[in-house]
Amino acid sequence: MVRATVERHRARVSVTVDPILLKAVDAFVQEHPGHDRSKVFDAALLLWYAQQQEKAIEAQHRAPQSEVEREEREAWHTIQVAAVERSSGQG
Repeated sequence: MVRATVERHRARVSVTVDPILLKAVDAFVQEHPGHDRSKVFDAALLLWYAQQQEKAIEAQHRAPQSEVEREEREAWHTIQVAAVERSSGQG
């Protein structure tokens, strides 16, 4: 059986980090075999990225709606109300 290997291309970067945070990272790495600084920074960056996506979604929902979006939302609301009325025997 041929086994395909997936190569992960990773970029090497150099960053300046608060010494207290770096101590915390190093302490974590020492206490958790199988982890290294890169994995900790990856996890931190994934959390940061998720937060940025959440902020973008929130901004999108707060943004003023176009006339087309408003009409579409009203049409869906009408459909929802009709469905509720049908399911409750009111329609």
